[in-house]
Amino acid sequence: MKNFISPLILLFILSITLISCEDDNKIPQEVLEINKFVDDYMDFAYYWNTEMPNIDYNKEPDSKTYFDKLLFKDIDQWSFITDNLDELLAYFSGVRKSMGHSLRLFKISDSSDDIIAFIEYIEPNSPADLAGLGRGDMIYMVDDQVLTINNYSSLLNKESYKLSLGSFNSDFSINPITPSVNLSSVELNTNPIHISKVIEHGGKKVGYLMYKSFIDDYNDQLEDVFADFKSQGIDDLVLDLRYNGGGSVNTAILLSSMIAPADKKDEVFLRTAYNENLDKYFKEENPNDSELFIDRIQENVNNVNLDRLVVLTTYKTASASEMVMYGLSPHMEVHHIGEQTHGKYYGSITISDPDEKHSWAIQPIVMRAENIDNSIDYSIGLIPDEDRTDFLNASTFYPLGDSREDFLAQALEYLTGIVPNGVNLKSTSSPFIPINQEYKFAHPLEYDMHFRSLK
Repeated sequence: MKNFISPLILLFILSITLISCEDDNKIPQEVLEINKFVDDYMDFAYYWNTEMPNIDYNKEPDSKTYFDKLLFKDIDQWSFITDNLDELLAYFSGVRKSMGHSLRLFKISDSSDDIIAFIEYIEPNSPADLAGLGRGDMIYMVDDQVLTINNYSSLLNKESYKLSLGSFNSDFSINPITPSVNLSSVELNTNPIHISKVIEHGGKKVGYLMYKSFIDDYNDQLEDVFADFKSQGIDDLVLDLRYNGGGSVNTAILLSSMIAPADKKDEVFLRTAYNENLDKYFKEENPNDSELFIDRIQENVNNVNLDRLVVLTTYKTASASEMVMYGLSPHMEVHHIGEQTHGKYYGSITISDPDEKHSWAIQPIVMRAENIDNSIDYSIGLIPDEDRTDFLNASTFYPLGDSREDFLAQALEYLTGIVPNGVNLKSTSSPFIPINQEYKFAHPLEYDMHFRSLK
């Protein structure tokens, strides 16, 4: 996706003549300046700018509330505003405050309000890792309170807490495990490459990459992974995007270019659609560019030249992750195992004050990403070829990257026709009901595709 942000910003480096007219509500001047900043950029760049209500920003005492009022909420769940630009830029680089665990929530049964949480994965060297927690550990109490549909969000949305672990008896009653575990969040540098390995199974070499986020600061390491896959001569690839909510568009294009068949180089991977203002502006600024809204599969020395790809997903698989799937699908076989994905086909940019008068920034949706044949139902997530629910179908929770792990075993069976030893891929029976929403919105970029932050 072309980086159109710099010329866009030049367009907006204009004299902001905000009339100092604090009205009878005595709204502070600094609030009015931020409101004006929001109004200017949203009116010009927001993808749904024609759907925004007509609101007088001079009468809005809270800038975050004002921004929220402007959003086209029939579709847009993702645009946001922040008063801490530095924190946002740190997030783009993989620096995030966390305890280092990712959780999946289930109601115990349809007739109960009680909830349990399974640990999906652990960040290396995080508080959760140092406490000895691991994938498949089950949590049923936080700060000595049983998790329920009514309290789970508030209990888990803390900077520190005590976790009570348990296991299930044959009747699905809970057997407590002692001792409990105390955790506090810290700032972590998150490497999105969680696991990369080559698995020899059924006479084939299968690459496996568990990739957590599209962070372009780690693009060199991502290329190293594919250089290793290529040197080992992989026959197939399993791309585990179960917990990947998206990220950098450029990284998604890079990853896809290293996967696609080599003869698809220069084929259209992505088309981008903007609002009328941006569409007109870009065309006027680039009148001779026939590739203005097109991104193509790139030539890359680490391309592994595959004709099929297996992708593992959950409802958390979103945005740039989905882009890889639907961008590649017209060019190769993309076999989808898991759950219906999140369904976000729109991208955002970071806009901050060009004069650095304040630390506020907005992250509005500015474009829609379309594949070469526009074969996307924008109202729903991508539908799997083989439907499996994380933690619900498996009888045993193996570590990620273990060939016996439920989703990976299913992928290996699809690729080779051979089920890994000791694995039963028949769905197990349990009363659990998935809760497909985040217990904790650690950051509004959880489901996003974006450009790098620029002023």
